[in-house]
Amino acid sequence: MLSPDLPLTRVETAEWGAPATDPADYATIRSYAPYDNIRRMGADRQMPSILVTAGGLDQRVSVWQPAKWVARLREQGGYADSASASKLLFLPTMNKGHFYSESGNTTGDYAGNGFANAHSLVNAFFITQVSKKA
Repeated sequence: MLSPDLPLTRVETAEWGAPATDPADYATIRSYAPYDNIRRMGADRQMPSILVTAGGLDQRVSVWQPAKWVARLREQGGYADSASASKLLFLPTMNKGHFYSESGNTTGDYAGNGFANAHSLVNAFFITQVSKKA
């Protein structure tokens, strides 16, 4: 949102404001930005397990953005201990785009089994986490 050269910056100004030129808009977005609001967690706090996915061909969210967030969570968010019950998994799929779409496919169609396979993994992760609580 700070670079007018990015494809979505100009068209989303009406929704998100203009953080590059308006300090109030910048402060509002920063107040809920996931990367900027990770607080150092103590050993006494149980963090939720998280499965983070990313697509190397995603034109909306570059793959490095969730990777950077995961690295910061591991550093500051209480996921550094491998013996912890909370898991933080990062699954980049370099040949997929937003919502596991194929390269160049902007119609929302999910060709092949990639979409089903990806969602099977997400569902399996969810089931393992819910069944731990039961």
